[in-house]
Amino acid sequence: MKSKDILSRVFEITRDPRDGLLFLKEFQSLSPESFAILYADSETIFESSEALFSDLKLLYQLDLFPFVVLEEDSFQYLKVFFPLEQLNPNPSDDRSLGFSYEIIPREKPLLETVKSTITKKKIPILLWNDETEKLESVLDRCRSILNSSKIIYVSIDGPLKDPNSGKVKSILQMENHFSIPNDMSITDSQKEFVQLSEALVSKIEDPKFSIVLTSPFTLLTELFTVKGSGTLVKRKNRIHKFTSTEGVDMEKLFRLIEESFGKKLKQSFFDTKFDVLFLEESYRACAWMQKTEFGYLLSKFAVNGVARGAGVGRDIWDQILEHCNPLFWRSKPDNTINKWYMSIAQGIEKDESWYYYWLGVDRPLIPGIVSLLQSQPEDFESKKP
Repeated sequence: MKSKDILSRVFEITRDPRDGLLFLKEFQSLSPESFAILYADSETIFESSEALFSDLKLLYQLDLFPFVVLEEDSFQYLKVFFPLEQLNPNPSDDRSLGFSYEIIPREKPLLETVKSTITKKKIPILLWNDETEKLESVLDRCRSILNSSKIIYVSIDGPLKDPNSGKVKSILQMENHFSIPNDMSITDSQKEFVQLSEALVSKIEDPKFSIVLTSPFTLLTELFTVKGSGTLVKRKNRIHKFTSTEGVDMEKLFRLIEESFGKKLKQSFFDTKFDVLFLEESYRACAWMQKTEFGYLLSKFAVNGVARGAGVGRDIWDQILEHCNPLFWRSKPDNTINKWYMSIAQGIEKDESWYYYWLGVDRPLIPGIVSLLQSQPEDFESKKP
């Protein structure tokens, strides 16, 4: 299957080609061994290995090689129902896993062995036994050595859900610990995920680190869409407020804005100043605010594409609402965020070039605000046709 056909198949499953390409680019920019660590419990392998391996096959065909951790019992099951690669090296065989793999010997140096395995175009698999090492220890040790910031826990029970609405709890942000509501019924594997999350997130300082619980039937949706398909647990996003450029890496900040909007900034913007800047600590999102006679103008609201699924933009928005009132801003008509803007804004006016929004504004000030927004220069270079 050609790369284009593989991508088409992935996007057919996820129904999200634009974000899919964004995530694929992000994954391919990482060192191959750092892509992700994937753990699937025995019940998941027994009940739905075909679904999981189908998605792993597509990742393999995209040259993405997750580091897979399986229980030894799971692998014994696989040896019965699927031929070992050494006996059947043909990934296209109906009874094979669908991809080439290699068992990682525990006694060999992990990083070098995994790199060598991936160089040979094989997915590395580590067999785990609870009697020799606890799962938390295995995952944390491998994550640290492979420098991976993503752990995927695959369970047939799927993600955590709100007991009242039945909707997936998509993001849980932790500071010290999180508690499960008393009325929420969870399975043993979900309980294990909660315990793992609390243990790992509380001690891993990397703000990009996350652990996610998802179903074997929706692995690709979790990886290649902003919304995801599972319950993602991460550290609470750390948003810093600046009133001067001191302590701000302006080069990184401008790069974030350009990457977020997909356009180059005009030279004139580099000479402008913010009055207030809200900035996520690892430069994944920002809000560039300017104070005016009418209140605060939100000049740039930039969120790194991959960070949109981590709740960073929402956290910055909360900071804006807390510190900057009244508030107004504008957006291009084709901006995909307009639907959300319309849901939260107090009012809106439109013309052919812009949508104008405001929040917490007294009615007599609206004409002046719209006039001010209309007079703002275009800060980005025009895209070449």
